Amino acid sequence: MLLIFGRQMTILDSSRKNGGACGVEWHPMSATEQADYFSTQVVRTRRFYLPDWRERQRVRSGFCLVGGGCEWCAPDFEVNRRRFPFLAFEFVSRGTGHVTLGGRRHELSAGHAFFFDPVTPHLIQSDAAEPMVKYFFNFTGQRAAALLDELGLQSGNLIRVLDSSRVVNLLEEVIDHALRGGPLGLRAASAALEYALVLCAGSRQPAATKFDPAYATYLRCRGHVLRNYPVLSSIEEAAKHCHVSAAYLTRLFKRYDHETPLACLTRLKMSQAVIKLRLPEAQVKAVASELGYKSAAHFSRAFKAWSGRSPTDLRTAD
Repeated sequence: MLLIFGRQMTILDSSRKNGGACGVEWHPMSATEQADYFSTQVVRTRRFYLPDWRERQRVRSGFCLVGGGCEWCAPDFEVNRRRFPFLAFEFVSRGTGHVTLGGRRHELSAGHAFFFDPVTPHLIQSDAAEPMVKYFFNFTGQRAAALLDELGLQSGNLIRVLDSSRVVNLLEEVIDHALRGGPLGLRAASAALEYALVLCAGSRQPAATKFDPAYATYLRCRGHVLRNYPVLSSIEEAAKHCHVSAAYLTRLFKRYDHETPLACLTRLKMSQAVIKLRLPEAQVKAVASELGYKSAAHFSRAFKAWSGRSPTDLRTAD
């Protein structure tokens, strides 16, 4: 589980706080919002830099997060490097531009992700007419390199990420944890970034793949159901909140998912119900109300149809 702590950022690995590898002591440092390699050709930023990355890399050889954030590029944005100290992952959320990786030029638009390593020359430019908003993250360590290799996200690659909204949400979490972390902030930020990389690998398409507006609508609707299932009483209500018809919502799920929207909503509600019903003080009527059912009887029928036993039977068995 990823947790958000207080606003002060400190870096602390509890397994190392009294001594790192071979007895090396590591004192946590605060994050900053600037680094020498950060671009100045931006109109707005949310960035972080973790200046103790060398010490963390020396103590631990795993996934070592160095810096990153979100940049609203200026019309003349340009980054041109022959070499770079870190592994890099960049993701375009809005706008257009282009990137040249190892001599190969690629067009960039929303949903594109690319990767480069310390020895890959790269030129990143934003289009003046529609400047990019992009996320970037830099990291190092043996585990970081092994993870990219395992996921097939090699240096010089450009991919189209279909599940871009979920990736953006995770990347925002990385920044939040790094800037507002706490004792476990670094671990939470690193975990969120690793998860985002896995999602990129899992939903990648060739870079030339055109973005599918219907799939974007499906992701938006599915996200609404996942976030709001306790208070949604029906698929019709969910569809109304998402400004689509219930019939269209069902077609989207049939096309892109393995279950209907009703099955998804029911599964989410009943899975939560099982957890709540196992609490010693739980009451069937209260659980039904919390999950948006108008009556305990309606809830009990739905629960039995889904699980094969009544809420009372579940509590008795436990």
